[in-house]
Amino acid sequence: MFTTRYTPWIAGFILVIGLFAGILLRGRISHLLDFGSGSGVPAAAGIPAHSVVASSSVPRIAVQPVSGVASPVSPLPHTSAPLKSGFPPYSGRDPGEVRPVPEEVLLFTQDQKNQIYAAIENEGKAVKANPAFFNGWIHIGLLKKNIGDFEGARDVWEYAGVIEPLNSLSFANLGDLYWRYLHDYPRAEKNLKISIAHKPSDTATYITLADLYYYSYTEKASLAPQPLLDGLAANPGDENLMRHLGFIYERQGNFSDALVWWEKILTLHPADQKVQDIVNALKQKLGTAS
Repeated sequence: MFTTRYTPWIAGFILVIGLFAGILLRGRISHLLDFGSGSGVPAAAGIPAHSVVASSSVPRIAVQPVSGVASPVSPLPHTSAPLKSGFPPYSGRDPGEVRPVPEEVLLFTQDQKNQIYAAIENEGKAVKANPAFFNGWIHIGLLKKNIGDFEGARDVWEYAGVIEPLNSLSFANLGDLYWRYLHDYPRAEKNLKISIAHKPSDTATYITLADLYYYSYTEKASLAPQPLLDGLAANPGDENLMRHLGFIYERQGNFSDALVWWEKILTLHPADQKVQDIVNALKQKLGTAS
């Protein structure tokens, strides 16, 4: 009974894991434009350079069936998954729909595209059979996002938050999606805050919220340091948060507060010449260099 019922999900899960490994190794960057060396976090700080979202929206383009895929790749009507376990019915786009955007799949081989499309269809069947399959909804969203179907990813991740309202992952995914791809900053902010509330130990989400404010949500740019301060209150001494806070303060022209945090980093790494250079440069800007 166990084998018959769960074998398709297990096989689909293994396929998704293998596929994601291939995607990560490709180093694929979607819809992010590098700020350049003049505006990213200094390499000396040991923090990755930042990116800014593209200003243009990505068109929703349906494609014709792709050869080699077990089932047709074509637009499907909106459907509702069966109502089970007391959950409200799913009302977004069909979770098994395959709707790639051509420019988003250019770097994939035909075999990789076929695997992605088949995985979406298989996972779609699994969540229709069992709407409580949280990981299935998460996997479908990741797959749809990788082929440029951002609205499809949004729909399944929104539903994941309905069936698991206290999870943090679906809300963090939605926050990033609304920020970088759908350009809906209020919804990005809302979802990132929910994710943080549900998992205060996830320091990456505080950084994402700070970057949303600093790079894109211009009317709230002054709030950029606050998520990092909140993150440090919940995770004292986290070095990534401290470095990011020093960087944000410096870029905002608040050199005195930037110096406070970079000196804390220097205390942790007194032999780090790159951090020492940052501290010295800040002291010169403040006129306090010895």
